[in-house]
Amino acid sequence: MRIAMKPVIALFYLIGLVVFLQLLTGGLLAFGFIDKMAHIGLGYITLILAIITLVAAAVAKPRYRPAITMSAVLVVLVFIQGILGFSYLNSGNPDVIFVHFANALIIYGLAVSMVFFAMRWSKMASPAPQQPQTTTKP
Repeated sequence: MRIAMKPVIALFYLIGLVVFLQLLTGGLLAFGFIDKMAHIGLGYITLILAIITLVAAAVAKPRYRPAITMSAVLVVLVFIQGILGFSYLNSGNPDVIFVHFANALIIYGLAVSMVFFAMRWSKMASPAPQQPQTTTKP
């Protein structure tokens, strides 16, 4: 199965948006504006999308190792984020929520980096503009 780079680039943009929304719902939850299920549900969507992005980056042609690496790190961090979040819900330990928040900021920084990476990657993937051909008449 081969995937062109353009869908992977679109997934990098999408993951940046979803991670931003996840961070936003986390803040809204912290201040009591939304129910925890909105944050948890979007967390599952974020994890699934991160896995899809990793798979797409891994099978994209041509292969680009930095895209695979960034996607893999994102999957691991989002998975750890879920463990931390559910651990906090079970224990109420403020140290766990501090680590959860710090990890969220790292995830957000990585997602923003992935968006800028996708911008640069799309420029590398674009063919060079064609120069107009000039013909000389004898």
